[in-house]
Amino acid sequence: MTQYLPYTAKEYRALLCRELREYESEIGDMTADELSGLRKWVADGNSPYANPCLIYDDDGRIIDYIQAVRIEEVMLKNPDDYMWWSEQESDDSEDDIPF
Repeated sequence: MTQYLPYTAKEYRALLCRELREYESEIGDMTADELSGLRKWVADGNSPYANPCLIYDDDGRIIDYIQAVRIEEVMLKNPDDYMWWSEQESDDSEDDIPF
């Protein structure tokens, strides 16, 4: 079965460029590295309102590129603060399963 995209490649590129301009004006303050990474991300065909890490907010919505990059940077600087497992788990941890 043939799949049809809602946009041509040219229309999609124009949409991404428009999103990028809007996004850059919304975010405002970015480092040179953040701006460079953002523009490469969009040039590769991605929306600035998405992120390569697939990080979501508490409401289940995907966060934008700059927020994700900043979160990733903090996590890399302080990995112990973001460990989701504990080396001190007790042997009876299986008893904690609610079902």
